[in-house]
Amino acid sequence: MSIHLGHTDPVLIFYVDETGNSSIATVPDTNPPELAPGTAEYFTLAGVGIRDSSRKPLAEYMLRLKAEHFGAGPDADWHDTEIKGRYLLHVAKALRNGKKHAAPGGWSALAGAGAMDALLRDLALAFLTFRPLILANVIDKQKMVTRGIRTNPIGIAYSYLQRNIALTLEHQHSGEAAVIVADQQTQHEALFKSGGIHEIREEFSRYLTRVPNYNLVLDKPLWVDTERSIWDREILQLADIVSFLVTKVIHDGEPPAELATLWEALLPQFALHHKSGKVLGRGIAMYPPRSSRLSF
Repeated sequence: MSIHLGHTDPVLIFYVDETGNSSIATVPDTNPPELAPGTAEYFTLAGVGIRDSSRKPLAEYMLRLKAEHFGAGPDADWHDTEIKGRYLLHVAKALRNGKKHAAPGGWSALAGAGAMDALLRDLALAFLTFRPLILANVIDKQKMVTRGIRTNPIGIAYSYLQRNIALTLEHQHSGEAAVIVADQQTQHEALFKSGGIHEIREEFSRYLTRVPNYNLVLDKPLWVDTERSIWDREILQLADIVSFLVTKVIHDGEPPAELATLWEALLPQFALHHKSGKVLGRGIAMYPPRSSRLSF
């Protein structure tokens, strides 16, 4: 996959993944409303943006990482070595406590806490070496239902992501364009095809003092088949890690101690707001907007 939006336009590819489900189902007859059991408090959508020229070397880096830490050869079942944020935290905790873990089979190659630390260092090095541009949008669904907001969280998250990508390109990456790449998600694709995403984005744009140039971002994601798109599925794992860690930091006020090294490598890669110079409000955006005890 080589992407060109014009003859000479540099292109940023934003690999996108989510943490949490998008349901806003509530417990009947609760006042204020409470999210139903099994419904995640947050829905987080994260985009990891790299230049087209970095796609091959970053994917190859991830494949070498898996070969070294999991012993994964070219014919290995990808699902056995898939890296997710929740797997990282689960396995790190288990190995530090000398307990068994329930991660996929490939993770059994990590013999102890030292091996886990080495994996985390190499994942951190991927972010430090390739320096992706990261944006994440956190939808606080409990606050949504408390305020009577019934808009689809998927639509809100993608609207914010497109807006913040466009604003970041305008202010900090003039002359570049962007495309979003995501794994196949039936619910997400349907919302784009129905025009629902566009309607939600237009509604939110009514309240902006300045509407960004959405032409800088391809109007809908390129959906990839992770069974066939080997390079892209490897890079998508980084977006999963970001969405997971951002959700944990927003919820807990700090990253999990076991993944602190990884968070330290991520933090400098988030987009900064062009006026405040902070991550919050651009690299990490909250909906509904709210004040935060976080200071980055």
